[in-house]
Amino acid sequence: MKRWLGRLGLVLGLGLAAFVFGFLPYFLAGVFTVRTFQMSDKENEGLTPASFDLAFDDVSFAARDGVALSGWWVPAADAKGTVVLVHGLNRSRLEMVRKTPFLHRLGWNSLLFDLRRHGKSGGSLRSLGFHERNDVLGAEDFARQRAPGPFVAWGISFGGAASALAAAEEPRIDAVICDSSYRSLKDTARHHFALFRRFAWWLRLVPVWPTANEAVFWMGRRAGFDPDALDVLAAVRHLAGRPALFVAGSGDERMPPDIAFDLKAGAGPEARVLVIPSKGHGHAYRDGTAPYERAVGEVLDEVLERSRTR
Repeated sequence: MKRWLGRLGLVLGLGLAAFVFGFLPYFLAGVFTVRTFQMSDKENEGLTPASFDLAFDDVSFAARDGVALSGWWVPAADAKGTVVLVHGLNRSRLEMVRKTPFLHRLGWNSLLFDLRRHGKSGGSLRSLGFHERNDVLGAEDFARQRAPGPFVAWGISFGGAASALAAAEEPRIDAVICDSSYRSLKDTARHHFALFRRFAWWLRLVPVWPTANEAVFWMGRRAGFDPDALDVLAAVRHLAGRPALFVAGSGDERMPPDIAFDLKAGAGPEARVLVIPSKGHGHAYRDGTAPYERAVGEVLDEVLERSRTR
């Protein structure tokens, strides 16, 4: 009897280890890379730029690696330049639509679009910012064909990460507004695994290490990128003094404010940080619209001043 109980315990132990260190990281990597999932956006459901009395065009263009993307072009009369608005994970262009009236008042074109594997855009994989940087670069190429003037990338969450990665690669991106981004894939995976373990008592049996590392490994394998290359902190060091604004919500547990300060330090002394009293993830614009718009306006003014002196 003891022998059989020992064998049963061994089998159960091996099965649990295979689940925790094998299936679970592989499954979670698939959730973030190959699955199609879009969170409901009740706050913005049904909105278009026309909801704010703004004329717009439905547009299609290609990412720099060829993925077909779908978006809205919102022109401003005698535009000073273009701001591309880049949404977060499992969202769509709707997440950014309320920012278009503000940009229009300031005299800037807006380009909103769905990142690959989101909304109405093409693509079969998501990579938490690595391949999506090509979407931002494709948006820049498209915007410059439509209108002259400076180009600014304004992204939220992993859209902010993609914007920073794109700017590190493309010096023609004149400024970056990076809201609620992470430092790196490895760093945010460890942090989110720690948060994930709080949802239920049995999840506390899942150790952060090495499970988070294994999930990161499988994300890279399943989406075809090197996880070490998904490093926003390293990317912002290549902004070379260009205007940059890093935004955080004071109570955002997922992307706490210290990340914004670390990114600001990486980007250099001329970069700015804005912390808005806000509890949720990515709600800074909604919860602190006036100071947020002032900070963005200062960045856009700096971009125009630099373009005039060049």
